[in-house]
Amino acid sequence: MFKKTCLALALVGAAAAAHAGPTLINEGFDNVNALPGWLISNQGTPGVGTTEPWVQGDQSIFTALSGAPNSYLSSNYNNVPVGGTLSSWLVSPVFSTAENLEVSFWARGDILPGFFDQLTYGLVNAAGVFSSFVPQATVTVTGAWTQYSFLLSGQGAGSTSRFAIQYVGAGNDANYVGVDNVTVNVPEPSTWALAGVSLLGLVAARRRRAQR
Repeated sequence: MFKKTCLALALVGAAAAAHAGPTLINEGFDNVNALPGWLISNQGTPGVGTTEPWVQGDQSIFTALSGAPNSYLSSNYNNVPVGGTLSSWLVSPVFSTAENLEVSFWARGDILPGFFDQLTYGLVNAAGVFSSFVPQATVTVTGAWTQYSFLLSGQGAGSTSRFAIQYVGAGNDANYVGVDNVTVNVPEPSTWALAGVSLLGLVAARRRRAQR
């Protein structure tokens, strides 16, 4: 049922938007030790490495998007042993999915020649079970803070979920990644309407191709 629900996800890219509705989550990661309701876990293989999966940002590598210089979360290749595969999870508190929502976060990496960092993001169920993960997209982060966001259609009264970010890829190819300013908002109607127009255009284009 959860996976069927998540088919309603609509990717709208890394575009900022104004919000008229309530904010359900607004986390700037000022203190990794004060994140009530958040889940952090290392599921890397063949096992964990020498560093914690998500820790306070290191301002000597780069500074936060906003706030104190170290007010972001970071993760790095040492989460797994040499030759291992990264799977470092950052999962939000539970939030209501009764209404249309916009989910957004910012990310950047410490870019070194020959290395790259990837994040997969999407939803898990309210229990935070990793096997319930429905990915929205996988991105290779850049050397500048970049915003990623998507829209989620309302699932009706009583429905809930969690937003999840997973640091992925081969540890040998990765370096260092940061995440900042995770938000979950009820978007203004115009934001949703524009996304609807885009989706309708996509459907129409597919129909035209099918008729050829």
